[in-house]
Amino acid sequence: MAIPFVHIQARGAYREIGRQIGEAARPQIEASVAFFRDNFASMSGGLTFAEAEAQAAGYRRYAQRCLPQFVEELMGMAEGSRVPFSQLMVPNCGEEFTSSEPVVGEHHRGFARGGALGGDYCTAVAVSANGRHVIGHNMDWYTIDAQNNMMYDVTVPDGTRFLGIAGAAYLPMIGLNSHGIGNVSNSVHSDDNRVGVPNVFVRRWSLEAPTLEEARARGLLEARARGTNHFLTDTTGRLWDVETSATASAFMESDSFMAHTNHYVAPEMAPYEGATFEESRTRLATAERMLAEGTARGDDPVELVASVLRGHEPSPEECICGHPAAADLPAEQIMTVGSMICDLDERRVYVCAGPPCENPYQVFEM
Repeated sequence: MAIPFVHIQARGAYREIGRQIGEAARPQIEASVAFFRDNFASMSGGLTFAEAEAQAAGYRRYAQRCLPQFVEELMGMAEGSRVPFSQLMVPNCGEEFTSSEPVVGEHHRGFARGGALGGDYCTAVAVSANGRHVIGHNMDWYTIDAQNNMMYDVTVPDGTRFLGIAGAAYLPMIGLNSHGIGNVSNSVHSDDNRVGVPNVFVRRWSLEAPTLEEARARGLLEARARGTNHFLTDTTGRLWDVETSATASAFMESDSFMAHTNHYVAPEMAPYEGATFEESRTRLATAERMLAEGTARGDDPVELVASVLRGHEPSPEECICGHPAAADLPAEQIMTVGSMICDLDERRVYVCAGPPCENPYQVFEM
């Protein structure tokens, strides 16, 4: 049976957008924050939720200075959900607090766990073939997000509209916008992290970008706290990948198909690699092989991307479509909590909560 998710339509000023989201998804937001509160010490290697709540104020100062509109949006979510803003900041600094790499430049603590335990098994793929342009993404994170997913249909003040899926309590981070930009991202682990604008806020800003050039520029925000991998495409057939750390970046592109997982691929980013997971390299090799075979056969791009995201090769521990290990503690149970395919030409998205091998994609159009 398909895992249900909340479908939210919101528009207006940023605070009003957040308030509409908070009101529509109040139970899901409450449940997500409660999970973080109850399990945070295990998730972060000893940092309590209260300590994280206090330390998040440092990240908030940078977000307020650089991207105040999204602080307003999160404040609106707090008002609509009746969950304190300071508590919502913790999951929106989730990567910053659960990462296993040190933070440079300002005092911080609580980074002993993370990496593989932090849920970084996301896979992004894109195809440009036969005049079609399709991008897809499997989100892998804590199991709580599968049952507390939200499908966003948001129109921001400048008229840009985007469709995307995310777990409750987070600002939207991936999706398709009305400019025909497909924008997804994967976590990477760098060793130059610092207190700055949280990754969620940077991704949220990039999601609204009217062009690939602007999306890349926003992903390179100078005050970013850490890196990510920005995976971008548009209706002209450009496939762009921007790997970042807090202080460095690399650019790659393709004209037929592209994939990325959770490690740096560009040679110039190797000095910043903070963690090495062989399963990430296995997933990347699997995705690239399946994309190459499918494009050579002339497969329909949407069906090809779906088949990759449903993949279970070569093993349960190294496959693209992830399932939780029942024996793990709740704070260590990771799965594919949501999957999304964007048909840029049709301005259409296919989304599901949970692993796409078990849950049918539902279709939404602009």
